[in-house]
Amino acid sequence: MTIHIEIPDPLAQRIAEAAKSQGKTPEAVVLEAVETKLNPLSALEEMLAPVYKRMEELGESEDETAEYLEKVKHEIRKERVGV
Repeated sequence: MTIHIEIPDPLAQRIAEAAKSQGKTPEAVVLEAVETKLNPLSALEEMLAPVYKRMEELGESEDETAEYLEKVKHEIRKERVGV
């Protein structure tokens, strides 16, 4: 599907700068922005994909993994404080 839109110059400039700094095309930056707007959790889902894969491999539930991460978090805090 093709959709043609006009982008105001100031926004087009920001898109071009973002694309250059990210090593992407302006089109890729715009498509990512649209995807993020339509599915705001997509970036989080992408980051969590390896975690969910590992949970599946271990046969753990979300609750079990959350409890484990909570335990590790508290252990790290204790180490920092020197308890």
